[in-house]
Amino acid sequence: MPRARSLPPAERLQRALLALVLVASGRGIAAADPTALPVQDPAALLRSSIEAPKDVSYVGQVETVRFASSRASATIAKVEHRAPEFTRRWYVAPEAIYGDYVITRGIESYQFDTRRGEETITHGPSTDDQVTASGNFDRVLQNYRALYDGEAIVAGRSTVSVALINKYTGERAMRVWIDRETHLVLKKEEYHANGAVASQTHFEDLRYTQSIPDGIFSVEPPAGFARAQGQAVATPSADIDKVIKEAGFAPYKPNALPQGFDIVSADVTTVSGVRTLHLLYSDGLRSISLFENATDAAADFGSLHPKALSFEGHEAEYVEDGPTTLLTWKEHDIYFALVGDLLRNELVQIAKSVVP
Repeated sequence: MPRARSLPPAERLQRALLALVLVASGRGIAAADPTALPVQDPAALLRSSIEAPKDVSYVGQVETVRFASSRASATIAKVEHRAPEFTRRWYVAPEAIYGDYVITRGIESYQFDTRRGEETITHGPSTDDQVTASGNFDRVLQNYRALYDGEAIVAGRSTVSVALINKYTGERAMRVWIDRETHLVLKKEEYHANGAVASQTHFEDLRYTQSIPDGIFSVEPPAGFARAQGQAVATPSADIDKVIKEAGFAPYKPNALPQGFDIVSADVTTVSGVRTLHLLYSDGLRSISLFENATDAAADFGSLHPKALSFEGHEAEYVEDGPTTLLTWKEHDIYFALVGDLLRNELVQIAKSVVP
């Protein structure tokens, strides 16, 4: 698995391991207004928020805070988005990545590392900046109840808050604040299974505009920059059996998953010469990725510092980053990596079921 460039830990972890990633949102909550307009059906609001970035252009500043067991990390980025698919994120905090920026044009991502003087181009399916991909929305409603959860002013905009409650556990998994007029998600919170906030992303300021110059989204490298070809992310396939046959080795599947989770796609990607099988499981809102390779290639954590643990005689390592946990171990000459929006003990129980 590749060593990522100088981006925030959350982005490094998820890009390096092909996992799914995160959202746009906003801040500044005020008391609910009893004279507010009638509330649209929460599920309908969520569905419309998925499509909002395809229709709405804006500039603003977004802050993301991710809470791990022993620390919190914050990232601040200035964002320009021109519908339907051009986005530029310029990082202003933390200091280690100040000045770095990422431009997304459809399914291509151009990452500019200003300290190294390097532009890395990545090809692959784009990630969604809202609640969930539209193809997963029916799965979300199968496993979660969408409930009206109040109203607030976020980044100077009137919003409706919607909570997603897990039907099996009764726990709140996510809460989003949706702009009444544009249906853009202005704030998002994700929660651990114990109810603690795992991450929060919100707009600190926001302005809707169509007047964003073409030059903002230029992908030409600045003078002196080297251009590198990044990892080509494989296109996930719903034909699981076909992908497994292409892996070139006999893989394993977990026999115990949280309620509501089911396999949704698979892909095989060669990273630094290592053929890696990726099985993706989801309940529509949360995801679990299982990576397997039959070579001697363990996970590269980059600048993240893994901790050791053991289960059933296996020596393993893990890292926690907000709602995301990564667990790696070796068994039967296969290197495994589990990545999921779950607590460490939940991933360990899944890991125990991978190889009976």
